[in-house]
Amino acid sequence: MNDNTSPQTTRARRTRFLAAAAAALALIGGGAVGYAHVAGEDPLDCTDLSSDTALRRALGDVYREDMDCGALGKAIRSAATGADPGRHTLAEARAMQAALTAVAEDIERRREPVVASDLRAPLAAALVDYAQDTQEILNGVNGEYTHREDDAPWRDGGTVRMPARIDELVKVLRAVSQDPAAYGDLRAAHVRQCAARLIKVPTRATDARYTSPARSCAAGLGHFDGIADDIPKSQAEQWRSDVLLRLKDTVGSPPSYEADPARHIAGRWQLAVIEQVDVDQTRFLKEDSARIVVIWAAARGEGTDSKRVNDLQATVAGDANSSAVETEGTLRCTRHPMECG
Repeated sequence: MNDNTSPQTTRARRTRFLAAAAAALALIGGGAVGYAHVAGEDPLDCTDLSSDTALRRALGDVYREDMDCGALGKAIRSAATGADPGRHTLAEARAMQAALTAVAEDIERRREPVVASDLRAPLAAALVDYAQDTQEILNGVNGEYTHREDDAPWRDGGTVRMPARIDELVKVLRAVSQDPAAYGDLRAAHVRQCAARLIKVPTRATDARYTSPARSCAAGLGHFDGIADDIPKSQAEQWRSDVLLRLKDTVGSPPSYEADPARHIAGRWQLAVIEQVDVDQTRFLKEDSARIVVIWAAARGEGTDSKRVNDLQATVAGDANSSAVETEGTLRCTRHPMECG
């Protein structure tokens, strides 16, 4: 899986790109929101979106008739999230679901997975808060999300779960991911959910009980891989550089596995990406599924070169690739619906 580029060359190239990204962001006035205003990008308004009846109803008191895209994004985030990260009321989950559906329908009308630049950051921030749900939707194996009699949010212990159609979620993720900071945050949130599931695997687990958490993680990451592949080639190198810069800016010092196993895995992944991934690698972050398996196995004291670990790495790579292909098809049909029936 590793290329033959020397570590010294890779580090030097990565340093140049991160420096260039920082300079570019400074020149355009700060952060990924500035990046979102790319040359030649058609201006998008939110007139149709803000007039969506279901969304207006779900936003309740935070809705205003004269909201621009930035205000609408802030209203969605305010209505869909609360004071306790990752925990939601029925009203909040309904607001998030209504926003997802409305944005997805707006994308279908445009036949392009785009949203206004001012809408990307707040919508992505709201989706980060629903990472437990989006992880389940993207991996497609949780029957509670895929085989319910209705598609309404439901109570689950101290929180509420929000279902969504996978194709709608993928379209919206692609749209907000034009902002590289949004993409970095969403991918990192997915990895944190992966880590929370991996640490629950018993030491002596075998078969599906051992492989399922890693495979569901990879299935979700594959959709993010497909989204990265969809960034236009003319923007891709700068976009990848800005994604890495975001991950670099948000990384912390991972605790030990004994102190906090989930944070250890997620933190080690983020450090590994910063140290090992280069923006001109054609596979970019596509090694993440296998990378996370190695980090997890090493933390558990498993031999990272053992047959069991290597077999799981190969399996998750295939799972991620399948999801990337699925995302490619979803985005192609968004742009050319007549070709997809």
